Amino acid sequence: MLLSDKAKALVIEKYKDSHKHRLAHIFGVAEMAEYLAIKYGVDKEKALIAAYMHDYSKYDDPKEAIGILKDEEIKECESYPFLYHAYLSAENYKKLLGNDLDIYNAIKYHVFGRENMSILEAIIMIADYTEKNRTYPSCIECRKILVEDNDLNLAIYKSLEGMIEFAKREGLKPHPKQVLVMEEYKRKVEEDVARRNNRWLPWKGKCEGYLSIWY
Repeated sequence: MLLSDKAKALVIEKYKDSHKHRLAHIFGVAEMAEYLAIKYGVDKEKALIAAYMHDYSKYDDPKEAIGILKDEEIKECESYPFLYHAYLSAENYKKLLGNDLDIYNAIKYHVFGRENMSILEAIIMIADYTEKNRTYPSCIECRKILVEDNDLNLAIYKSLEGMIEFAKREGLKPHPKQVLVMEEYKRKVEEDVARRNNRWLPWKGKCEGYLSIWY
């Protein structure tokens, strides 16, 4: 049995009698993660394992973090409770399946990523936001950017922008690290645009010359 099949079996067993909508979300993330892994040359098996396990601890009692997470991680989660499930899911992956660091980090940081994240981490983070069951306008926009426009960096930037705007509308304070990741991807998008423009520049004069013949 592949490790990804074991991961899938674990989440089915955990959520089959309750939170079935969570299973649908997890399967959606796995589908998108597999698609992106193939597209960007990432190990598909790793992507599937991380996708299946990313919400394994979604409904676990935060008290379970005591003795498992580091003190500074617990303190961080107390300020930002939505991180509990990500950190605990990563620890449960390590306990139940394996110790691949890239998979561990992809699960742990899937909520909003982190600075200098690996391509696997980026794939799981954006797959979580853009899987087919997400119907928020920002998620739909990012899914289009990701699948139709083939722009991973822009999709990640827009997803972070959407998360932060949502938090502010709800009267919540965005995580400082979340803002840093958004700023990093804003720079990446700007660099991508500059790179595309530079590729166009050598042809610009030639095209203008050809056009002058006709106009």
